[in-house]
Amino acid sequence: MEAETRHCQNCKKDFIIEPDDFGFYEKIKVPPPTFCWRCRYIRRLLDRNEYNFYKRKCDATGKDIISIYRPDAPFPVYQQEYWKSDKFDATKYSRDFDFSKLFFEQYEELRNVVPHLALVNSSSVNSEYTNQSQDNKECYMLVTSGRNEKCMYGNWLENCHFMADCCMADKSEFCYESLNIQKCSHCAWIYNCSDCVNVYFSSDCRGCTDCFGCVGLRGQQYCYFNENIGKEAYEARVKKVVWGREFIQQAKENFLKLYKTLPVKFYHGINAKNCSGDYIRDSQNGRFIFNCGNNKDTAYMQDAWLRTEDCLDCTEIIEGQLSYECQGVVTPHRSIAIRSGFNTITDSYYCDMCFNVQDCLGCFGLKQKKHCILNKQYTKDEYLKIKEKIIEYMQKTGEWGEYFPAKYSPFAYNESMAQDYFPLKKEEALKTGYTWYDRPERDYEATLLTKDLPKTFSETKEDIINEVIQCSSQNFSKETEKYPLCMTAFKITPLEFSLYKILKIPVPEKCFPCRRQDRFKFRNPRKLWHKKCMKEGCQNEFETSYAPEREEKVYCEPCYNKEVY
Repeated sequence: MEAETRHCQNCKKDFIIEPDDFGFYEKIKVPPPTFCWRCRYIRRLLDRNEYNFYKRKCDATGKDIISIYRPDAPFPVYQQEYWKSDKFDATKYSRDFDFSKLFFEQYEELRNVVPHLALVNSSSVNSEYTNQSQDNKECYMLVTSGRNEKCMYGNWLENCHFMADCCMADKSEFCYESLNIQKCSHCAWIYNCSDCVNVYFSSDCRGCTDCFGCVGLRGQQYCYFNENIGKEAYEARVKKVVWGREFIQQAKENFLKLYKTLPVKFYHGINAKNCSGDYIRDSQNGRFIFNCGNNKDTAYMQDAWLRTEDCLDCTEIIEGQLSYECQGVVTPHRSIAIRSGFNTITDSYYCDMCFNVQDCLGCFGLKQKKHCILNKQYTKDEYLKIKEKIIEYMQKTGEWGEYFPAKYSPFAYNESMAQDYFPLKKEEALKTGYTWYDRPERDYEATLLTKDLPKTFSETKEDIINEVIQCSSQNFSKETEKYPLCMTAFKITPLEFSLYKILKIPVPEKCFPCRRQDRFKFRNPRKLWHKKCMKEGCQNEFETSYAPEREEKVYCEPCYNKEVY
């Protein structure tokens, strides 16, 4: 079968369906998609609210809880302990399938009466403000993370200790404002680094110790902006200098100047065989895959971490096999259109917020169930018979194989992760048909203005944890427009203060959402452009996430390796 060009029913642009895609659709018995891969991705992101938390009442116990759902949500919301207990059984909301109504309409009616899980932070201790996470201890404002201790304001952290404002970190400790790091310790403002200790304002360094402002180094020590200056000179320039705000800002600017003069590899990652995308490790035969590890024969994937094979269009999964259009599922096997699925979901279709289910269709909130349709229990034979009738019916209505429509998302566009990756203004979102949440005006009264913040940590007293600090984004109208999620003011937690004390850095000037937005700028977009290697004389071509207008000199992998090894 040859590649075909189709017209996206959402953005109205043409897109290509590859021969391998057609083979996959035939294997799982779904029609080709009507949306392009980008619009399919946005549709899944609309169902993800990772870090917008609300205070509300549990509709079962009446207790005050933290939830990803607003108090005015049209459905009941239960606190985690009650929802997971035997007191709650979602089968009591079951119903028969109505062949005179669209499937998605019936499913939405079911979803709006079944209690929702407030948020997910399983097996966690003293980590109330964490979501889509598990096995964390003493963590705060941490999402999509596991097995961490004393970590704050981050996402995609695994096996980390005492970190703040980091993204995509594994087996690291005492790090701050860093992105895509592995096995690093006592580092700050580093990007795409591994096995580094006491490294600052650096990118793409491996096995380095005591380095400052460096790019593309391997196994080095006492380097200052890529120059080895020796221990004595290094300590005079770095360790004996007080790290004030001006010093840090100047270091950032000088680092970026150096970074732009040196070549970069066309993708971030390692051991990506026959793959296109970015932030890829140990994968083969992947197309348009981003932040993925151990993927094989996959396409249009995002944040698939561990072991995934023969899957298309899945977002935020850990281990997957032969699954399609899934979002926020730990282990999907042979499943289609699953969202927020926990533990293993097997041979199931169009299910949401289910734990360990198998052979289910159109279910919400089930735990340890088999052979259910719209939360109604059937025998195996009954289930198989009715399931085939429903699939045939959905094929006729054009619903089979399509993900849940955007209009049925429980979140507004600006509450969802779609706003992080594909930001829109209110008018743009409404024009496109999405909903929008007008956030209440913040009325925090700052007790400490940005201009009065201590310039260094040594000038900072511990009672700063009692202050309400003005976010610096509020100082200029242009900044206010640029940071739509700004909290206007924020506080420093005692745990956070302890980390700044260890690293000897001043407290931040911006609130968490603004810092997060700034950090996202250091990640390349989830979009690819065709490019030729910029090393003189090289004819290699590739797909890269570095846009054509960017300043970096983008090299193919062989040419880049010759530069750094």
